[in-house]
Amino acid sequence: MKLLKRITDADILGASGISKAAPRLTARAIVRNPHGQYAVMCAQKYGFYSLPGGGMEPHESPETAVRREVLEETGCECMTVEPLGYVEENRAHFDQTRLSFFFVVATNSVQLNPRFTDAELEEGTSVNWYSWEEAWHLIADAEYQAPKWKFLQARDIAALDAYRNDYLK
Repeated sequence: MKLLKRITDADILGASGISKAAPRLTARAIVRNPHGQYAVMCAQKYGFYSLPGGGMEPHESPETAVRREVLEETGCECMTVEPLGYVEENRAHFDQTRLSFFFVVATNSVQLNPRFTDAELEEGTSVNWYSWEEAWHLIADAEYQAPKWKFLQARDIAALDAYRNDYLK
């Protein structure tokens, strides 16, 4: 899988430093339904928009994890799963690192039936279908103050940029 982007404190905070922490592995997806709409998550509590996905279990491959995460967060089965690339995040100020493996997923579903965790429900998490333009703007145009949200936004923008360049030419 190709590297889409490396994101460090220098990119987000204008600060130096590199974390040596072991990476947390995640699997994420750009999910497209048969009507050409894209799934976007929203944590209402924070006003934060993101692509579906989450942490990988120790025994899971990235593809297995993304299939599970898409099913949990959208209720949709993955018909096709294609690797897009990965994003490295090095958050020195948190002493954290992450590797997020991104996939392009097609589903035949239009009905969303997520199975959110209690924590996601407490954050007011929802998922909806949007046109490409709407999905792009929800994720890319938001302005966040907290470094955490800025890192997550940069991660998803890197994947959306790669998708646009590779799939929407």
